[in-house]
Amino acid sequence: MFKNFIGIDVSKAKFDLALIKDCDKENMVQAVFDNTQKGIKAMARFLEKECQVQLSDTLFCMEFTGIYCRPLTTFMTEKECNVWLEMPVNIIRSLGLQRGKNDRVDARRIALYAYKNKEDIKLWKPQRDVILKLRDLLSLRERLISSRKSLMAPIDELIAMGDKQGAARVKRGCKLTLSSIEKEIEQIDKDLDDTIKNDPQLKELYSLATSVPGVGKYTALFMICYTNEFSIYNNPKQLACYCGVAPFEYTSGSSVRGKTRVSHMANKVLKRMLHMGALSAITRDPELSDYYQRKIALGKNKMLVINAVRNKIIHRLCAVIKRGNEYQPENLFKEHLVLS
Repeated sequence: MFKNFIGIDVSKAKFDLALIKDCDKENMVQAVFDNTQKGIKAMARFLEKECQVQLSDTLFCMEFTGIYCRPLTTFMTEKECNVWLEMPVNIIRSLGLQRGKNDRVDARRIALYAYKNKEDIKLWKPQRDVILKLRDLLSLRERLISSRKSLMAPIDELIAMGDKQGAARVKRGCKLTLSSIEKEIEQIDKDLDDTIKNDPQLKELYSLATSVPGVGKYTALFMICYTNEFSIYNNPKQLACYCGVAPFEYTSGSSVRGKTRVSHMANKVLKRMLHMGALSAITRDPELSDYYQRKIALGKNKMLVINAVRNKIIHRLCAVIKRGNEYQPENLFKEHLVLS
């Protein structure tokens, strides 16, 4: 299907490119470009004139890096390029034990991954404008919450030390800033609600997701954005791995072994959201509460049990999205929820 395979390692300022031309993986071509509109145009000229590559029979593969990918994916959408966005953990596990790491090496690994797995390609579908808007609003909200937390930290510390007067002084000093941040967050929340209400497809996905105990408003919205409306990760095992919930073994032949653990390359935002959702679910959902209490009574590690609850939430979420019906307690999708 494809003659050429391009691996791209994206960072904030630049991106490294590795090209396997005409399926000749032994003679890779490499280059680096600025992650700007000018740099992307330079890449296009490089591929067309110097490498004589036709975009129609070329596959671009890159790790999903959020906002840093956007200039490239926007360009590739306009040019109707074939794009594969993949989870970093899948690329690393596919290639086995590798020594050395830098952007140039990573680009080669991504190109090799695309070439080796060309029969299992999952072409990326561009995000709708409403999802891009949603992502921008959520990103801004996260930054505002982080700023508020930073401003409140010294106030909380002074109160903890018993210095109420000092805390009051600091609070007076940043009163206007805190008030402004609160107003901005309130406006973003209103914009988010309006965005959901005005898009039928988004509204339907949001209703399905939030019907699952432990999936609140922001968990649902982040899930919808990061999975591109569940078109990238609609399989519970894949989604659990992406969220840092699914544990797996680290092995290489018979010489390298390690404890089963979750990937450190997981989406930390979704992992945090699911953790808070799991803590809520074990107090409000009868089945998950019973499961949690039963496992703790058996002496199981608390964090391992909470991780299992997060995994069950993901399975429930994927089940309701697949079936198109809101979660019903009496129909627990037992085929997806094997209590271990």
